[in-house]
Amino acid sequence: MRQHLIGLCAGSAIVSSAGAQTFDFEGLAHGEIVNSQFAPVMTVSAVNPNRSHDLAAAFDTALMGTADPDLEGPPWSGGNLAISNTKVHLGMALIIAENNTGAGDGILDNPDDEGNRPAGQLIFDFNDVYSIFGFDVIDIEGVVEESSSLEFYLGGPLVDTVDFTEFTSNASSNYDATIAFGNNHANRVSPIEVVGGYDMVIINVGGSAAFDNIVIPAPSGVALLGLGGLLATRRRR
Repeated sequence: MRQHLIGLCAGSAIVSSAGAQTFDFEGLAHGEIVNSQFAPVMTVSAVNPNRSHDLAAAFDTALMGTADPDLEGPPWSGGNLAISNTKVHLGMALIIAENNTGAGDGILDNPDDEGNRPAGQLIFDFNDVYSIFGFDVIDIEGVVEESSSLEFYLGGPLVDTVDFTEFTSNASSNYDATIAFGNNHANRVSPIEVVGGYDMVIINVGGSAAFDNIVIPAPSGVALLGLGGLLATRRRR
């Protein structure tokens, strides 16, 4: 049974299981600016090189008629969360905000994800060292996945980089045959094991996209490497 972690507000967006905890961002408002809502476990920030503001915000993918229909679903147009006619509801997801209209009250009036390429960076800063990282992604497009990538840091230095092209290249140890990127596609990226651990993750977002269900180990941190059948991890070389 999933249980909400103690110490967070009702309807909070962290759920835990036997070997992992997931930030699903439910309980946030559509357009809510995201920063310290998940402290002390994690803080969130964004860098948008295209604007004068740097905002990470929640986007309700279940809404219709939003500023970006490409983030709306289900149904999804493709990806491994759209297979077998399943209707996977992702609900709240994170975006790099294209506008800051209404930001004064902490909730954007008309949230939209940055559409320029590159869109910028989503930054996840953790209070502990963790060993795995998984996530869902919506609307990554193009044969080169818009130059999106993951950067893992530990105590300051960069320790590993994973390009999104690795998920679709059968020459990579991170290859997943079920992942298909494209317009309005939704995909789940199985947790990647980062040897030595990390305490900060930067997602370099190549274009319009949203991210959800951030998976890290359960609160005991790096010690929980034996996830068995719960999580399919891919070991970084």
